[in-house]
Amino acid sequence: MRKLFVDTNIFYNILFRTELTSIARRILEENSDAMFYTSMIVVNELLYISTAKYFRDRGIAKGGFSLRKALSRYGYPREVVEGIKGLLEDLDIHVLPDKQDIDELMRVAIEYRLLPNDAIIALTCRRYGIDTILTFDEDFKRIPWLKVIP
Repeated sequence: MRKLFVDTNIFYNILFRTELTSIARRILEENSDAMFYTSMIVVNELLYISTAKYFRDRGIAKGGFSLRKALSRYGYPREVVEGIKGLLEDLDIHVLPDKQDIDELMRVAIEYRLLPNDAIIALTCRRYGIDTILTFDEDFKRIPWLKVIP
């Protein structure tokens, strides 16, 4: 069975209506015969950006410092946490531990000009034999061992 890695931006565009929501849904539907994987770093990113959006939309937080204050006062919004957990369960996403090796991380980040989290995602895919990533992030097209959809 094919293994596909689902990146943060696909999940985000499913959770929140955007101009990319229909494309994200179509990509998942067209590949529903595959096994879907993601990693802890993606869940981390998704929790962060979804929580920031939740507080920003309500006028509670504008940036990183005010987000920290909002979290200390209100905690994580139940809707955000349950939405993420529900989405992962509904799509039968397997959450993998991230590939953690400092030398490889530095080499891949520098060689392919990636943000550190993206380098970790690319290395995690390679470690688990996943050769395709569902993402809107064009940077992954520079990774020779990954095919990018769309």
